[in-house]
Amino acid sequence: NTETDSETTLSPEEAVAAIIFVAMSADGEVIEEEIEVLNDMLSAMELFEDYSPNELQGMLDAITDIYDQEGIDTLFNIAVESISEDLTETAFEAAVKVVLIDGEIPEAEEDFIDDLQQALGIEDKVAQEIIDELTAAEDI
Repeated sequence: NTETDSETTLSPEEAVAAIIFVAMSADGEVIEEEIEVLNDMLSAMELFEDYSPNELQGMLDAITDIYDQEGIDTLFNIAVESISEDLTETAFEAAVKVVLIDGEIPEAEEDFIDDLQQALGIEDKVAQEIIDELTAAEDI
């Protein structure tokens, strides 16, 4: 279990959103359009279907505050510590979807996916099935 110096914790659902946010920043920065994509993506996920637009925005604001104040590594560690086991594959799949948005997986993002898989304790076979399923869906 990775320890952070941060006192901040997230709910398991917030942890999923934070992992998706970290995936968006795997290429180095998070731009406004990506935040909008993230908001749309979260709205469409079954996990967040009971969240109002204001609740979703509040959650995203909290995540971006951690990112702004403590950095991406701390946000990643807090998310991994806060996620519940039943949501790890959901978070992994969503992160892979984000990485595939631009149609390919650059090396930096590939490293992130590997790190995420290990941090979440997802078996290689399961991770590969998720990636294969999503790349087939994307027709890469």
